[in-house]
Amino acid sequence: MSLPEIIKKAGITEDRWQESVDNHDVAREEYDGVFYYRVMRKIGPLGKGSIVTEDGILFDFPRIARILHLENGLKNAYTQPFYVEEKVDGYNVRIVRIQGKVIAFSRGAYVCPFSTDRIADFLDVQKIFDEYPDLIVCGEFAGPDNPYNIEHPPYVQEDIRFFTFDLMVKNTPENIPIEERLRIFDKYSMPTVRRFGCFSSSDISSLKEIIKELNDAGSEGIVFKPTRREEKTLKYVTFGSCLRDIRVTAPLMAELPSEYFTHRIIRAAIYSYEQLHELNHKNFTALGEVLLKPIYESVSKAARGELIRETFLLRFRKEENVQRMIGHLQRCKVNFEVLSQEKINSYWHVRFARKCYASYEILQSHLGGTSHVD
Repeated sequence: MSLPEIIKKAGITEDRWQESVDNHDVAREEYDGVFYYRVMRKIGPLGKGSIVTEDGILFDFPRIARILHLENGLKNAYTQPFYVEEKVDGYNVRIVRIQGKVIAFSRGAYVCPFSTDRIADFLDVQKIFDEYPDLIVCGEFAGPDNPYNIEHPPYVQEDIRFFTFDLMVKNTPENIPIEERLRIFDKYSMPTVRRFGCFSSSDISSLKEIIKELNDAGSEGIVFKPTRREEKTLKYVTFGSCLRDIRVTAPLMAELPSEYFTHRIIRAAIYSYEQLHELNHKNFTALGEVLLKPIYESVSKAARGELIRETFLLRFRKEENVQRMIGHLQRCKVNFEVLSQEKINSYWHVRFARKCYASYEILQSHLGGTSHVD
């Protein structure tokens, strides 16, 4: 199918499409000989993050609303039963076959060379896409050795794993109905997020037990998926997840919006009110430590003239994808250097350092006595 036919099916005229291209609302991209358009601003039904190819449209993955009070949030949202799954702390990708090549797209519609390289470790991509050529596998890469997310699930202690959580189809914004989704997961032995079963909003005691278990284990939270299509998917996170988010980002507090931290403190407060029914010295100490200790360490580094940086290790199946990943980071304006690259058994192990110039310069300015108005 030609591109004009593809966009026409989405209700977009050729003139409107060309106007969007001219205004840089969409960008024409190429990866390994595959050409596609990345949507950067909403055009008709295509939201930011959508991908347009001659094989069809990948609609943007929907943002999931959050509830902070578990019991009241569920009662407000659901009249029918819903499925409960673990929310895995990683980064979101959509896996699809385009022009004969299996590619992993990020939420922002960039091709991730690292995820594209590694997906065959976790999915039988040949069989899946031969039998379902229009399928889009939505999932989470998670683990300590990834390029985007410092935090990771407690049960992934090295490298990465892939967890499928949804399925979509080209040319439609809707997810495949959940019962059909589960059947396909099992048919192809896809690794999935942990599934707890089907519940209703009256099962609050059981759900609180699940949350407590996940919080004690160091996991992020849960996702609620409705059986009634008119109702929406929701997410809810643990107290520990709020603290871990703060801890891993606090070293760069000087350059981040204050809302990032206040939102997580509010989540932790409401979680404590509903689930713990009190605050104690341990809670106060934990919050103070994750807020103050990392930024204090960044101040100390800046005072010594030591650049603030984050290091991460990536494992690649193919050496050419190392260079593609380097190009991807450069395109995304990430300041980094490659510290080492070596072949160990079947994988190329590449260690990177992300350089945090903005935080370093802000803290150096403050330490130097520069005045400012806040």
